Amino acid sequence: MRKQSEHLFKIGEIAKILGVTRKAILVYEEMGLLTPAVKDEASGYRYYTADNMTQIRAIRSLQTLGLSLAEIREYYYDTENLDRYLDRLMDLRATLDRNIHLLQLRAAKPGDLSVHRVRLPRQVCFCRRYQCTDAKDAAIKLRDTYIAAARTGKMSMGSRMFTVRAGSSCKELDLLCCIPVSEDFVGEERMEFAEMSALCIYYRGAYEGINTAIDALQAYVQENKIQATGGFHCIYLEGPPNRGDHTEDYITQVALPFSENSEGCL
Repeated sequence: MRKQSEHLFKIGEIAKILGVTRKAILVYEEMGLLTPAVKDEASGYRYYTADNMTQIRAIRSLQTLGLSLAEIREYYYDTENLDRYLDRLMDLRATLDRNIHLLQLRAAKPGDLSVHRVRLPRQVCFCRRYQCTDAKDAAIKLRDTYIAAARTGKMSMGSRMFTVRAGSSCKELDLLCCIPVSEDFVGEERMEFAEMSALCIYYRGAYEGINTAIDALQAYVQENKIQATGGFHCIYLEGPPNRGDHTEDYITQVALPFSENSEGCL
């Protein structure tokens, strides 16, 4: 069968134009995600239109976001569970945004104590409070809390663990260790944190030096007559799991909630 129109493309042409393999295109067809415009049953030759190319590009985009082909098929054809797919894509977008943000942070130089305004998200957390002797002890207590939260089977995979300095002084290590969990977690360790405005410094370096960022943030708040509304949050963005012993590359977001009605509000 000869190519019937200049508006049709052979599978090899499509593969070359879009940078995909012939096998991938055939798999899309087997999964019911793609139907060739023309198919010669005798020879097996397939011909595709510009609309088919758009379909393939859309499938590839969803794969790049992290959806499996089975999920993509459901995304297109399961009209009764659209909220579930919307939530899944929102989670993937949030993960992508966090990774982009981390790449931007890695470009920052150690010692940068510039202050940023952010919104801390609403979260449900598994929390335990400890009196810690030093940063090393605090890390152990946070790890223990993480393990306990993991055993509930309710940990949130898309959020970062953090600590809140519950003491009145920034030098105290009266810490509330917080591990984000799903909304349906029930237990005495459950605590809810509302969405709130905060000022923050992205501190790069060993945990023992976090007080440098806390002191700088405290000085900024006092100088600008900003009213703090909570304790210092230390949100652990990158640490030992992915940086090992390279403590100079640890990244901690040190945040302080504040009132929007403060005299010196940004």
